[in-house]
Amino acid sequence: MHTAVMKLRPSMVLLLFTVGAAAGLIGDHSHVSTGTTEYLPAAHALPFVWSSPLNFPIMVGAATVILAELRLHLPSVRTDVTVRQAVAGIAAVLGSYVVTALLHTGPVVPVTTLICAFAALTYCALGDRPAIICGALAAISGPVVEMAIAATGQFRYAPG
Repeated sequence: MHTAVMKLRPSMVLLLFTVGAAAGLIGDHSHVSTGTTEYLPAAHALPFVWSSPLNFPIMVGAATVILAELRLHLPSVRTDVTVRQAVAGIAAVLGSYVVTALLHTGPVVPVTTLICAFAALTYCALGDRPAIICGALAAISGPVVEMAIAATGQFRYAPG
């Protein structure tokens, strides 16, 4: 039986977890403050951090680490990404998250085009084929987890 060995150093796990959790808190606060997301009474069984139940930043931080670890197990690991590029990638992802909060009542086509533009710019700056796999996993698993949590009555999205 083959056992996978974790490739991320503990200091990088902590950094990525913190960045993911912080970005999740900013994005979620943006959704709550604009009415895009509303936490229901069932969610208040947990303590809140800013506008989010405690499990939310933990899940986003863990997902960030899991995707980074997965990327290291895929072919052609990139070693040429600079801090500047990493900051740009984080800004693009966070920007698209906040745009979904600010424009949740906007027309679907222009809002979707703007979010896709963020994704394309991020891919052009940092992407490669394995990054597409990680991005697709995040794009599918994130909403699936959100739908499952919403189905438990923890939160709901604004109509539309």
